[in-house]
Amino acid sequence: MYMVSDLLLGGDLRYHLSQQGKFAEDRAKLYLCEICLAVDYLHQMKIVHRDIKPENILLDEQGHAHLTDLNLATQLEHDELATSYSGTRPYMAPEIYATYLGMEDGYDSRVDWWALGVCFYEMLRGRTPFEFSSRTKPEEAYVTFREFQITYPAHWPTDLIQFLNTTLKFEKDKRIVGLDAIKRHAYTERIDFNSVYNRKPAPVFIPCKEGLNCDPMYELEERILVSTPIHRRRNTNHNNSSGRSSSEPHNAALAEVSK
Repeated sequence: MYMVSDLLLGGDLRYHLSQQGKFAEDRAKLYLCEICLAVDYLHQMKIVHRDIKPENILLDEQGHAHLTDLNLATQLEHDELATSYSGTRPYMAPEIYATYLGMEDGYDSRVDWWALGVCFYEMLRGRTPFEFSSRTKPEEAYVTFREFQITYPAHWPTDLIQFLNTTLKFEKDKRIVGLDAIKRHAYTERIDFNSVYNRKPAPVFIPCKEGLNCDPMYELEERILVSTPIHRRRNTNHNNSSGRSSSEPHNAALAEVSK
């Protein structure tokens, strides 16, 4: 099967975060709004992405953000729940852990809005609000979500902190979800999302056009890994420091089966 997609040469946000540490608020806010539009479109198509993270947000040559990598995506009908332990640990919502632990029956598209909130926090601060490693057990992660208080720099504006607090609510029923709800929030109510959709706001950051916007050694390692037989890749994925779940599907077909 051949998949054709847009050529995006601006690099992913993980690479740019590694180079710059963190982003200015106006830069991160545009990325947030553009990915909100992408997530809203997927949800209209009844698709849950399940792996929103900086590595999966790519920039084009003009500096606009695009959401990619549907390897773990699943399609859910109305009132249907996903149940697999899928995603990348620092960006997985509490209900994914709760489902794995048998505390909930499943989870829905609200997990994508949680992951986007984590990404937005990371863009602004240079680290995720919750720190996990590949060795963190699901039980430990769930307790961290329930008891840990997110810290914010004192100079951050109140409406930004309130926005992140509602995006990263432990109780999913109290979490801000959906494009309409985001448009109504005080932090984003003045944004013209139609203008964002039409790519009218000029990005603050323009990727370099004369060099690579990636780490070539990392890309080479990824290509070698992909070409390795799957039974050998499993051990590598299990020990991956990125925290991507070792029990998650290894390809799109398995992702759909394990829904």
